[in-house]
Amino acid sequence: MEQNQRTESFLLDRANNDISQLLKRFENIIAFSPEKHMADRNAAAVRTYVVEVETAALVRAAEDILSLTRELKESWLFGKLQTVGTSEAEKRAEEAAAQVAAGLARLEAMERGAAGTGTGPGIGSSNEQAMDIDSYDNDDDGYGNGHDP
Repeated sequence: MEQNQRTESFLLDRANNDISQLLKRFENIIAFSPEKHMADRNAAAVRTYVVEVETAALVRAAEDILSLTRELKESWLFGKLQTVGTSEAEKRAEEAAAQVAAGLARLEAMERGAAGTGTGPGIGSSNEQAMDIDSYDNDDDGYGNGHDP
């Protein structure tokens, strides 16, 4: 598929067009189907021919739909399908990601501030009140508190 053929609106229009062609061809077959008692052989031959032509067009419309689904699968698997860019879900996900990033930045700033002043147990800080592993292992089994072998 070309770049401009991977947009959501183009794909939806193509799917709608293929479906309408399929329905139109089916309706034409039903409309021109031969009646039970046809007196004129020429009229019967014309109707039979029209039904054959419409049947071939119906098969072609079905093949177009199958082709579209194959192209959609290929584009989806190889990451070339551009349907995510306009969705409301992506906007909400981007907003949530921005909020998480801001929260992480605040947390990092708080830890830097706590580590620099020595008032909290930040990463890399030397807090003399930090619990040592041996004092945490009350039952001396080497696994920490509350674990019985």
